[in-house]
Amino acid sequence: MPSSISSSEPARPVPAGPWGRTWLAAGLAIVLALGALEVFVRARGYRPSVKDDEYAWAWQRARVDGDPHAVALLGTSRILLAFSRDAFEHALPGWTPVQLAVDGSQPAGSLVDLAADPDFRGVAIVDTTETGITLDNLPRQAAYVRAFHRRWREPGAMIERWLATHVQSTFALLSDSGLHYFENGWRVPPYVRTFADRTQYGDFTLRGADLRRKQLARIAATPPVDHDDSDAWLGAVAQMEPYIDAIQARGGRVVYVRMPTCDERWAADQRDAPKVRYWDRFAARTHALAIHFADYPELRAFACPDTSHLDSKDAPAFTRALVAILVARGVFR
Repeated sequence: MPSSISSSEPARPVPAGPWGRTWLAAGLAIVLALGALEVFVRARGYRPSVKDDEYAWAWQRARVDGDPHAVALLGTSRILLAFSRDAFEHALPGWTPVQLAVDGSQPAGSLVDLAADPDFRGVAIVDTTETGITLDNLPRQAAYVRAFHRRWREPGAMIERWLATHVQSTFALLSDSGLHYFENGWRVPPYVRTFADRTQYGDFTLRGADLRRKQLARIAATPPVDHDDSDAWLGAVAQMEPYIDAIQARGGRVVYVRMPTCDERWAADQRDAPKVRYWDRFAARTHALAIHFADYPELRAFACPDTSHLDSKDAPAFTRALVAILVARGVFR
């Protein structure tokens, strides 16, 4: 007897119905609207840019472990804006630059962290100022270092940052600043873009005059140092030497770089920490290699739109010049 539950008739598709078509139309409308908004914000100068936080830093920090050809770039916004990854990799194929600088924060803590890491055997290029070399700055990047060391205990945060990085590096509307466009209306786009690998590009044509005015106001509001404390300072920077020795004992190298400043900023720097009393004496004593821009015509040839930073359009030329100096000094072996 034939089974009452079997049938040789082909299955018929279930009609989508009015609700299925409604949802399809709604989804298509949302996609089209988002696409139009993306075109709108890009037409007004916005570009994809990644939010730079401690978890983005932690992803990059992991890249320097175990690679003797890793180049850890530590420091502040100066090396963030003046470094070109493409120019570096073209000049030194086989070496891997990793951007670990943090805007507005001196890098002593990150350098100490690398010194304590037996897996780091590469080159640390440290952008710093005279006052930034001391252990007093140890807490400045502590949140970033902590994020790296607890990254496996916070997989949710790390995965969220990984996913957000891919989205923000693709869509200007969903970038770190894209949605802020609609808060105040016709807002000038940010002059700095951050890429997925934390490299940055700063276009000072967008806000250079305003940034220069702010820098000059900051310089004018800072009272000059009224005494010479270079001897005490030399004692303080000597406390970093054991960490330099730890890295170099493993075959790594540490290079301090005093990045260019210009005009009123450089005059104030010289007023408060004269190179001959501070940097030159430090360079003669440290076990690291110390490079000061003022000692090299090829590094001091660049303009600083705000007196304190290079425009990123000069980053390829600056990077090539710095690499050539470091190669000549035997850093990359």
